[in-house]
Amino acid sequence: MKRWLAYTLFTALTPLLTAGMGSIPAAQAAMQSSGAQSATTTGGSQGLFTVQLVKALDSKKLKEGDPVEAKLTESITLPSGATVPRGTKLIGHVTAAKARSKNDSESTLGIVFDKIVRPGVEATPIKGVIQAVAPNPNPELTTGSGVGYTDLKQAAAASAAPDGHQGSTQHLNDQSVGVLGIKNMQLGPEGALTSSGKEVKLDSGTQMLINVTMQ
Repeated sequence: MKRWLAYTLFTALTPLLTAGMGSIPAAQAAMQSSGAQSATTTGGSQGLFTVQLVKALDSKKLKEGDPVEAKLTESITLPSGATVPRGTKLIGHVTAAKARSKNDSESTLGIVFDKIVRPGVEATPIKGVIQAVAPNPNPELTTGSGVGYTDLKQAAAASAAPDGHQGSTQHLNDQSVGVLGIKNMQLGPEGALTSSGKEVKLDSGTQMLINVTMQ
C-alpha cells in the first residue's frame, strides 16, 4: 500500500517538475534575445561629428596603420547620455596612403576614425567615415604645407546651411558632402581622398564631417 502511494505521488508530481525545469531555459532564452536586441539598437546609433585635424597629413609621408588625431569642434551627446565636450580627441588610422607615380594617376589618402578618447574615461569605440572635408577656417594658422585652396568665401557659400546662415569659423554642416574649397581633391568611398597632385595634403586644422556609428 505504501509503495503504491509513493508511486502515485511521484506520477502526479513529475509533470510539475518537468514544467518547472523547462521554464528555466525558456526564461534564459528570452533574456538572451532581449539583450541581443538592446545591443543591436545601441550599436546602430549614428551621428555626424565635425572635427579638425590636430596635425598636417601628407600621403607621401604616411603609411597604412599610422595614427590620425582630430578634435571635436563642438560638444556631442553619446547614446548613453554622456556629454563629450568640444576639444575632445577622436583617434583614427590611415587605411591607404600613396603618392602619384608612373603606375598611378592619382595620389590617395584613406582615413577612418576608431575611438573617442576622454581623460580618465575608457575610450569609446566608433566607426567614423569622412563625409565631407573643408579647409582650416583660420587659414592664417595653417602649417604652410602647400595645400591649394579655392576662394574661401566661395567654399563657405557652397557649404552654407539651407537658411543661408554661415558662422565665421564653420564651413561644414550636416548637409555637406565631398571636398569643399580644396583644389584637385575628391572624396571617394569609405573616406578615401584622392588627388591629381603628387600627394594628398591636409593642413592642421582641416575640417572634417565624420559619419559615426557607435560600436
